[in-house]
Amino acid sequence: LPISATFAYVLAVLRGLLPAANMGDEWCTIESDPGVFTQLCEEIGVKGVQFEEIYSLGPEAYMALDVEKIYGLVFLFKWQREEDPRPTVDAMDHGIFFAQQVIPNACATQAILSALMNVPSEKLDLGQNLKEFKEFTAGLDPQMKGLAVSNSEPIRKAHNSFRQQTSFEIVHDKDEKGDAFHFVCYICHDKKVYELDGLKQGPVLVGDVPEGIHWAEKAREEIQRRIEAYSAKAAVSGGDKDGSSELRFNLMAITANRLHEAEQQIERERYLRQRANISLVSRGEDVELVDEVDDDDAPADIPSFEDLSAKEVDDVKGTVAQCTAKIEELGTVVEAEKKKRQKWMNENSLRRADLVPLALCAMRHLARKGQLLAALEKGKATHLKRVEEKKAVAAS
Repeated sequence: LPISATFAYVLAVLRGLLPAANMGDEWCTIESDPGVFTQLCEEIGVKGVQFEEIYSLGPEAYMALDVEKIYGLVFLFKWQREEDPRPTVDAMDHGIFFAQQVIPNACATQAILSALMNVPSEKLDLGQNLKEFKEFTAGLDPQMKGLAVSNSEPIRKAHNSFRQQTSFEIVHDKDEKGDAFHFVCYICHDKKVYELDGLKQGPVLVGDVPEGIHWAEKAREEIQRRIEAYSAKAAVSGGDKDGSSELRFNLMAITANRLHEAEQQIERERYLRQRANISLVSRGEDVELVDEVDDDDAPADIPSFEDLSAKEVDDVKGTVAQCTAKIEELGTVVEAEKKKRQKWMNENSLRRADLVPLALCAMRHLARKGQLLAALEKGKATHLKRVEEKKAVAAS
């Protein structure tokens, strides 16, 4: 490790930016969920992002999104120990932030950070924590960057805030091994798509972005290729150890905060509508001024009073009508996003709550009434129905 890089890391520890935490401090596993990841970023201090689940890998994958506002893709897949012949590139030579994973269970947060750290600063506000972290790790190699991630108190605290609370500690047999899942991310840098996997030595160059094609489409094709290759291999080998060839993966897009953007657009339309209405009043039109906004704060890109005065009255009235229609349309988006965030908040509260005492109390009361077995069977049937519904959605 270069002396300058070591010095930068030690200096960060001394300044309290990277507390010298015990490497034995465990990171919990966290659920792959857009509400979890969005709140995780907000708690670290990142502003203006949210996560959207991608339900299809076909050409229609991004239909519900503004692809120009996709900052990165986070891909969860069933990990298998196998050789990957694809070469890696030197991250620093290519101007890419890349950190190796040096601690278990951190791959979700690490994949998210890898995507966020490579977004140009003019497009995304990382917040104070990550800005300082990025500055002080700039000279470190990937392994030391990974060590810095594991020792970052704000990052670890936000990650572990999603630890599942339980009154009982379930001890698993050492020989008992379940399926392993892993997160990687895909980014675009200098018109090239890269895969960032903390278990590798460096970024994997997926390829150049073709002219006229958005980089997320190139990444989608690569993910689809990987899934098809895994499917073919599973079919040849007869599936997993349990005989199943089911594919389990999850893909999310890191996008601009849709609520924030819709509210900003509404504000812009209100400024424009107010100017248009004032222009109409100045011409003797009987118009109600419904927008109480300070024109001194109006965006620079909306037409000036002089521009509006040069238009015909009917044209200005048309501008007012267009603004009103746009505000109503965006209002629907705002309401939908607020409901979605409330749902995320409720779900995250449940994830952080210990529901075991409640479950035991409910089971005790049901048992006293002789209804426990019937409730158990009903619960199992409901669970199986939900599983089948999720499979149907994934298949479609």
